[in-house]
This record gives sequence, C-alpha cells and structure tokens, in this order.
Amino acid sequence: MKRIFKKLFKKKYLLNRLVQKYSLLLTSIILLTVAALCVYVTYTINLSIDSQKNNAVSQIDSYVTNKNNAATNMINELAGSASKIENMRKYMELSPPEYFDYTYSQWSEDRVSTHFGNNLSTLFSTFPDLEEVIIRLDEFDQVLFANRTATNGKKMDMSSIKKHGFQLMRIISDPYTGQPLGELYTVFSSQELLGNQADLLKKSGINAFIYDSAGNQIFSEKAQFTKEEERQLDKRMHTDSDIQQVFHNRYDITEIESSGRSTILLLTSRRVLFQQLFMNYAAILGIGLLLIVILLVGLNRLFKRYSQQVQLILEATRAIGDGNLKERIDTNQVQEELNDIASAINFMVDSLDQYIHDIYTLEIKQRDAHMRALQSQINPHFLYNTLEYIRMYALSRQQEELADVVYAFSTLLRNNINQEKTTTLAEEISFCEKYVYLYQMRYPDQFAYKFEIEEAIADVEIPKFIIQPLVENYFVHGIDYQRQDNAIKVHAYREGEKIIVAVVDNGKGITANRLEEIRERLNQTEIDTEQSIGLRNVHERLQRFFGESYGLTIEGKEGEGTTIRLSFVA
Repeated sequence: MKRIFKKLFKKKYLLNRLVQKYSLLLTSIILLTVAALCVYVTYTINLSIDSQKNNAVSQIDSYVTNKNNAATNMINELAGSASKIENMRKYMELSPPEYFDYTYSQWSEDRVSTHFGNNLSTLFSTFPDLEEVIIRLDEFDQVLFANRTATNGKKMDMSSIKKHGFQLMRIISDPYTGQPLGELYTVFSSQELLGNQADLLKKSGINAFIYDSAGNQIFSEKAQFTKEEERQLDKRMHTDSDIQQVFHNRYDITEIESSGRSTILLLTSRRVLFQQLFMNYAAILGIGLLLIVILLVGLNRLFKRYSQQVQLILEATRAIGDGNLKERIDTNQVQEELNDIASAINFMVDSLDQYIHDIYTLEIKQRDAHMRALQSQINPHFLYNTLEYIRMYALSRQQEELADVVYAFSTLLRNNINQEKTTTLAEEISFCEKYVYLYQMRYPDQFAYKFEIEEAIADVEIPKFIIQPLVENYFVHGIDYQRQDNAIKVHAYREGEKIIVAVVDNGKGITANRLEEIRERLNQTEIDTEQSIGLRNVHERLQRFFGESYGLTIEGKEGEGTTIRLSFVA
C-alpha cells in the first residue's frame, strides 16, 4: 500500500499531480458519504428504537387494560358474593371429603353445583394466557395455589411460591362491610404480554417494567439490567421518587401511565445503543476504506500502464539525445496520444539520420573532388614516360623480371591516377592481380595466388577499388610470413541472377568474437567517419551502387583462413 501511495503522489510528472488531485477528490467524496451515512444510520436507529418503544407501550397498555378487566371478572366470579366467599373459605378450610359433603348439602338445597375447584379450572380454560391463581385469606396461614398442572388448586406456603409473568392483585373484601378479607393474585404469561415485541426489545436493549398504583412491580422483561439496578428501581417506584436521577446516565427512560392505573417503564440501555451505532459505523467506515483502497489500486493499475509508456518514450529520447540514432520507440507498446508522439519522434529521428547520411555522402564527394584536384597537380605523362623508360632500359639489359615489375607498378599507378569512378569487373581483377604480383616480388616463395573470372561477366560495370581493399586486408591481417603454403584466390562467377566475387585465403583466419563485431558494424545504419575505411568502405560503396540486390558475407575460423563473398545483380 505504501508503494502505491508513493507512485500515485510523486510529483515527477504532470499526470501524477492530476491523479493525486483526482484521488483526493474521490476520497473526500467517499469520506463525506461515510459521514452522511453515519448520521443517517444514527437517525434511523433512534427512529427504529422510538418506534419499537411506541409499539411496545401500545401493546402493553392494551394488554394491561384487558387483563385488569379479566382480573376484575375473576374476583367477581370467585368472591363476588357472601356465598361465594363462604364457599372459598370452606374449600380452603375443609378436607376434600368434608368439602364434598358440604357441596353435596348445598346442591341438595339449591340444586346448583358450587364446587370451587371447578370454578378455578374454568378460569384456566377461559383465559388461555392465565398461568397462576393465588388466593390468600387473612384467617389462614397457607394460600390456595392453582396453575395449569393443578387447576383445582392446592394449599401451599406463600413464601414457597415464586411468581413469574404479569401479576395483578385484587382485594377480597366483605360485600356488606367492605372489610378486606384477603387477596386474589392472577399471573398471566409474559410472552403473551409482549408478543413478537419481546425479541426486538431485548435486541435493542430495552428493559420493560410495569408497576401498579402502589409502586409494586407486577411485570419485568429485562435485557440489560442488573439485580442491583432492579432493586434501586423498585425502591424508588415504591417511594414515588425520581428515577431520572439514578438511571439517566445509563438509560434513556420512557414513563407512561396506562389506562389501567399502572405505570409502564421502558429503560433503553445507552450502551447497547452505542454498540449498535459503533457496529454500523464500523461497517460503513470499513466499506468506505475498502472503496478507497479499491480506488487507489485501480488508479495505480491504470496509471502504471500509462506511466510505463511515458517512461518508454523518455528512455528512447534520452538514448537519441546521447547520440544513438538507431534507437526507435516501439509504437506497438504505446497507445492513443502517446502513439502519435512516439510516431512523430521516430519520424524526426529517421529524418535526422537521413540528413546526417546525406551530409556524410556530400563530405565523401568533397574529399573525392579534393583528391582528384591533388592528383591533377601531378603531370601523369611525366610519370608514365619515366616508368616506360625504366622498363625499356631493363629489357635492354636483359632484366625481364625487373621490367615486369616496373610494368605492373606503372599499370597500378595509371589506374590510381585515372579519375573514372567505375571500371569493369575484368579490369578490377586484373588490377588486383598486378597488386598481388608486386607483393610476390617482395616475398618470393611465401605464397601462391590465383585469379579467375567467367568470360560472360568480364564487362560488368562496378565501382573502382572494391576488390583491392579485400586483397590488401589479406596481406595486412591474414598472411602468415612464417609459412610457405600461404594462398589467396579471387574467383568471379555468375550464380543464377547474381554475380559472386569470392576472396578466399588460408591465412590466420579470424576469431568468433572479432567476426561477430565486424558483422554488427557492417549492419549498423549510422555513419561512423572514424571506421568507414577498408571493408566498411567497400560495403557502403557497393550498397549505394547496387542497392538492395547487393549482399556481403564473411566466414572464417581462427587458423583456417577467411572467405569474403560479394553478391549483386548486374
């Protein structure tokens, strides 16, 4: 990641600065979007919690009202008259056989069934969400406890009963005097009270409590609430004290008086709210950072390709600036506007190379003109006549070998002074043969030579001095004067449409590295004025004279001689 940032934000190129600004702009937009989403999520979560609390309050209030009415009906059903209270007292006081005798005598008088256990069982079938019924009369130490497994009730100690669920209490009083006789406790299912709201309240960290008008807790559904906090809450509700003072730092408190004279309390845990917000913030921020990373990686990949193309052009232009005019930009590796720039640079370098080549050709022509001017300053007839006199004098003295040497030298000199640019293939080979003859006079019995030319190509026109430098190279670099079997052969012949001139020797040969170096130099297109002599000079002159039909090959091994082949169409 550090490397990506370094590439994107370096200021070496204008493109880098544009990418930098574009990256900062998009990053700022993403971060602003993340901030806006966080605000929206905060608003949405608070709105959702408020909606859940309103729904819960509405459902609780409706349920409490309904069950208050049910509790009132139950107290009327079980203790709504003196006879019903007496029947309840007998049910709790007498043993089952004694109570049976009691109900039988009542039935005999009134012909009405008054079995209290049956009345209790009827309540559980009438109210499906009724879980427990507890009857306590002041005159008895034990209470009558009934649930869905013991619908007829059984006597128990009050301290052994743990009530779970929504509890309602009604006073059992004397119908004539109004004096309290005991209490009727009804316990309803907490699941029915909250319904599908229970799981939502727990998930949102909402604790639900219901207190009666006396401050007694009749229901609780705790999500994030400790026993100590519940104890403090019960104490303050029982004493009608302000609960905001204790709980406002940890809970958001909603307090509503229901239509059933009960108090509904909803305490929303701020910690759970902050956890939900944090999780949502973290998810949004993570997605935002992921988008930023994807953006930077994408820009890096896109920019890397473009940067590589720019770097390719820069490296080529630096090489050209250093004088390497054979350097060209591969236009297949650049695209769009960079391809246009690369093509323009290649065209410019081609034009520059051609311009330098033209200047060099002009310089060669100027040197030729200067040489001809120097040659013309010498009276050739004086040289010819002098050499002819020496030859004739040698013949008169019976020095025929000396005469032949003078004649050969005179012929060479006449050919050099001649300002013609071209000659025939036969004349060029004859000139070379005389040149080798003079060498043989200097080094007798050191080498042998042979010159052959097919009659059909004898009159082919070629530039002057194209074979002589190749022969001269043999005597400068190839011949081994310590040997007696040195040999050189020049053979000109036609092979298909091409004329072949082969210069073959058995001299010192050439190393593989040197041979590769010579071939590379011959294949170079730029002009090197320091090296354009000898073999290179012959190569360039023949190339200009015969064009694309011309070719030159060099073969040789160290210690095995060298073969040079010139080929052209004429």
